[in-house]
Amino acid sequence: MSLPGPMEVELKYQIADLAIGERLLAADRLGGFVPVGEIRVAEQVDTYLDTPDRSLEARKIGVRLRAEDGGTTLTIKSPGSVDGAYRRREELEGPAQPGTPPASWPASDARDRLLELIGDRPLHEVVTIRQFRRKRDFATDEAAVELSLDEARIIVDGRTVERFTELEAELTRGPETALGPLLGLLDGRPGLSPTVESKLARAMAAAATARAAPPKVRSPGPSGAAALPVAEPATAGVEAAGDRPSEATPSIPQVAPTPEIEMAAEPVVKPLTEPVVPPEPEARVEPGSVVEDEPEMDDPAEVADTSETDEDADEELLPILDLPRASEDPLELLDAGTEPEGLTGKAAQADANGAEARLPSTKNPGVAAEDLHAEAGRKVFRFHLARMLAREAGTRAGNDPEELHGMRVATRRMRAAWRVFGDAYRPAKTRPYRRRLRELAGLLGAVRDLDVLIEATEAYAQAIGSPDLVGLEPLLAAWRGDRDSARERLIVVLDSKGHRRFVDEYVDFVSSPGRDVLPLETTTPHRVRDTAASRIWTAYEHVRAYEAVLRWADVPTLHQLRIAAKRLRYTLEFVREPLGPDASPLIARVVALQDHLGFMNDAEVAATMARNFLVERGNELTESEAQAIGRYLVSREREVARLKRTVGTAWRGVAGLTFRRGLGRTVAIL
Repeated sequence: MSLPGPMEVELKYQIADLAIGERLLAADRLGGFVPVGEIRVAEQVDTYLDTPDRSLEARKIGVRLRAEDGGTTLTIKSPGSVDGAYRRREELEGPAQPGTPPASWPASDARDRLLELIGDRPLHEVVTIRQFRRKRDFATDEAAVELSLDEARIIVDGRTVERFTELEAELTRGPETALGPLLGLLDGRPGLSPTVESKLARAMAAAATARAAPPKVRSPGPSGAAALPVAEPATAGVEAAGDRPSEATPSIPQVAPTPEIEMAAEPVVKPLTEPVVPPEPEARVEPGSVVEDEPEMDDPAEVADTSETDEDADEELLPILDLPRASEDPLELLDAGTEPEGLTGKAAQADANGAEARLPSTKNPGVAAEDLHAEAGRKVFRFHLARMLAREAGTRAGNDPEELHGMRVATRRMRAAWRVFGDAYRPAKTRPYRRRLRELAGLLGAVRDLDVLIEATEAYAQAIGSPDLVGLEPLLAAWRGDRDSARERLIVVLDSKGHRRFVDEYVDFVSSPGRDVLPLETTTPHRVRDTAASRIWTAYEHVRAYEAVLRWADVPTLHQLRIAAKRLRYTLEFVREPLGPDASPLIARVVALQDHLGFMNDAEVAATMARNFLVERGNELTESEAQAIGRYLVSREREVARLKRTVGTAWRGVAGLTFRRGLGRTVAIL
């Protein structure tokens, strides 16, 4: 049965691990597609409907009401064609009003087609899917796709009977052939498998299984009657992660499991003339609560390979905002009187080009298990210094903010490398390099953070529309002024003779094997194969230590966890080559945790800055401006609360037994 309507063309995959989807959403490129805008989130409740005689199911037509952002949309889908992950089917959409007969809904092709299909027969709810969706647009010159990561729960008669994670790439513009490169990239990727059935078919199968199972009776309450689920509004949020069993050690007491709801022997249907409301969510396992893995989870971590494919592949993913915190190394200014007169910008850039020519960029640092610990560190320093210098010209020009971002990432990687390898060198000789990198990272960060904050706030304003687009302008103008001032300070330092002298001396250091190395006893561990494992496990211990407090952690504590996760990630990345391909899935899980906590920190800092602006400048604002900035502040506070509440999934990806076993096997090959 086909429907006369627009064609939906998409790729659909089941995901073995949430971290795979998060990495794909955060990618800089996907099969020739590049991201357009940032990740958006949506909380959806999909209610599937049919007639009492299941006539729609017999004709393989899906009828869905989707509640999202206070509105409801009717969708009618034909069975279409399926070829692996590739799906093509006709789809009609229109507005709907639950609680009223379909004939009274606003006119649309979807409503008219529904009335043709059902006649005067009533519609009943057959199954509900609640999902937390993260989506991002990607585009080429000829086409665009919307990539969606869905964490879904199938709900039958008030009870969650199945959970699954799915990745969708829907073509929103351009010819169908444009999906070819994306299909080639995703097909066969570890942890992805083509979806073999629609969400409705999967939900119907889960419902049939659940309803056929023997009923599980709850213990009666004081009155002797089993408690019933309480309905909530259809626009209520979906818990993204916190209601799933956790994967970690049993050192913290488990949260008691949710009692099963008594199941009816036959399907319970609800007439469409009654409001279609989703059931009350199950009792949620708090972030950080722990339940040990099942025994079968001792396979290697099932996440995508994240090896670099180009020069930007290992940069920070989606750094919406990452302002310096007191918990990180403070900016240490140069000693008074040591800064010579500055060079002109052109002369300084000529010197930078000369230094860059001495350090050509390579794809990887080239660290090997047999390398001396000190020389492995030198390789890592050299690799990221080359990247820093390659980005300096673009940073000076200021035309592309990603140039400054790349330069900042390189300085941060080098600072992290000094924490891992710094004990191999003479402190007095190498301290100036660390001090200069710290200063440079702070100056770059001051510009980058405001660049991204401004961009994210402008995107928020565009999405909300007038009058907030105008009302937020005083806040944005203040931040733009701060950004311009920060950029001026950065350029002064880049143009200085002191910076050029630092670059020259640092290039000499990273290019001179044996320079400034501390003497070692013959029996002192001195090769990567001897030193890397203990450093990796130490970094992991600093992450795992948060398990005892995660359930009650506030935002500053979670920010400290983010820093610990970042240091674990960098420690693994520095020796990724001798660790082999199994290191990449582990790194992907750490990145997922780091990104989740990073988004939370971004929202917290944005809220704090907006609040401070209102306090300091509120008397200068019109009422509409103050209200617009206030709404933005509230939206950021809500985002902080959501991300804090849903940190459990990302945490379990790193704290669980699967990760620990994978880490042990990976480190053991050194």
